[in-house]
Parts: sequence; structure tokens; C-alpha cells
Amino acid sequence: LQCRDLQIDLIARTVHRDGEFIKLTNTEFNLLALFAQNEGRALTHQYILREIWGNDFQQENQYLRVFVGTLRKKIEKDPHQPQHILTENGVGYRFQ
Repeated sequence: LQCRDLQIDLIARTVHRDGEFIKLTNTEFNLLALFAQNEGRALTHQYILREIWGNDFQQENQYLRVFVGTLRKKIEKDPHQPQHILTENGVGYRFQ
């Protein structure tokens, strides 16, 4: 998948930004892949938690915020003004 400056290879499970390899954990990659495969859609916290961690984690919004923050630090040029993973207040996140 090509998303602006990101290249996401779902089969090889690799990510590059502007041609530079970005090392992600398995969970971070799974989270990014979920976002990228649902580009433009607002995904609720509960949906993301269920898809990545399972039913037992559906109320762990803080857990999700930590992972999104870490992922933003790795893939965004400026994590404080994200261009890829946008927060949808009161809903969840949207990948642009």
C-alpha cells in the first residue's frame, strides 16, 4: 500500500517512509495495517481494540492511546501534528 510518504508491504510486513525502513513491533504493524486497510474510515476505539487485541481489551482505551502514540512517533514526520493517523474526538482514529 502506498499512502503519501509511507510504503506498507502487507506480505513482507515492512514499512518504509520516503524509502527509509521503519522498524515496527508486530502489534504496531498490525495496528498500522488495520488503519491502512480502512483508509478514510473512522474506526472506533472498541473496534480497533477488538481487532488487534481481542474481546477482553475492548475497554482499554488508554492502552490503545499508548500504542497509537508510539506508532505516530515512528511513522509521522511530526508526531504532534500527525498527517496519517488522525484522532476523531469521541470516536477513535482515522487513517489518511
